[in-house]
Amino acid sequence: MRNLLSLVTLVTIILLNGCTKKNNDTFSISGKVLNLKENYVVLSIIDDIQNNYSTVIDTLKINKNGEFNSVYFLEPAIYSLNFDDKKTVLLAIDKGQHIVLKGKNIENITIKGSPDTDLLNAYETFRNESLNRLVKSVRNQIKEAQKTASENEITELRELEVENYKKHINELTNFIKDKMGTSIAIYPTSIRWNAEENLLFYKELTTSFEEKYPTIEITKKLKQRFQLLEKTSIGSIISNIKMTDATGTIIELDSVRKKYTLIDFWASWCPPCRTESKLLNELYDNYNSKGFEIYGISLDSKSESWLKAIEKDQRIWPNVSSVEGFKTPISIEFGITALPTNFLIDETGKIIASNIHGKQLKTKIETLFN
Repeated sequence: MRNLLSLVTLVTIILLNGCTKKNNDTFSISGKVLNLKENYVVLSIIDDIQNNYSTVIDTLKINKNGEFNSVYFLEPAIYSLNFDDKKTVLLAIDKGQHIVLKGKNIENITIKGSPDTDLLNAYETFRNESLNRLVKSVRNQIKEAQKTASENEITELRELEVENYKKHINELTNFIKDKMGTSIAIYPTSIRWNAEENLLFYKELTTSFEEKYPTIEITKKLKQRFQLLEKTSIGSIISNIKMTDATGTIIELDSVRKKYTLIDFWASWCPPCRTESKLLNELYDNYNSKGFEIYGISLDSKSESWLKAIEKDQRIWPNVSSVEGFKTPISIEFGITALPTNFLIDETGKIIASNIHGKQLKTKIETLFN
């Protein structure tokens, strides 16, 4: 009898331990949102944050009281809930979390039960505040200045916009350092990582994240993003680029590369890019014969707009484009998420500077040649 009781106790302990582990590896989503048109919400997993790819996971049924509830055996990731095909809520979900959403309608949904989602929302709130304060405020100044200001004044404001965007990105990096740790929520922030000043930090962050989550898909994505940063960091070698110009002729970077070459990512719809055309023309006129070249890569999605901009801005250096916008393969390969972006390389293809614009770019080129 004593042996039988011992066996039952052992089996019970095993089952309880199994259930506990199973519960720790799951998460649940429940809630009550009123005044929805549809009787379901759609749950998706974000597969690729940079290219905005996602996969539908499930359709959660909503009862007549606006309530829904489901449990999932899925890995930590960034998920989204879509309500009535109008409102999408991002959720940074770690294992063992029980997310509860409530709202009188889709415009005032509150989320509880996920510290990672709280961090993601805090990051987005700070990002918008920083962008408004540093970048959009300057754009508003430009809009007003265009009525009365001189061309030089507009150019200075455009340069300020680009410099303030760098400050904005650094503020976001500091927010990650101070607030986010190795939360699942850092994955959406990775599209704004840069290698100019923060490469060591992002290396440490990626390593720490992998130690915490060695097998999940997000870890692979973050490692890939860091590898892109390494590839485009100072001292790295840019391999040959092959793209077509406006006539369909393939122009290879290696075939036009000179003593110093500026790889310039731009687009016709990017005002700072268009403003910088004047400076690029000046540098090209002064230093092309001495060994300076520009390899312009347009991220336009309309050929007509690209060609008009080339003609109007007198971009007489090699210009190439696949007219695929940010889905241009070389743009994805280099991790380009904002314009203007540039890389200055020497005759061996080594990056000696990146994302320098306006007066900084002019001073750098003058110093190299004079």
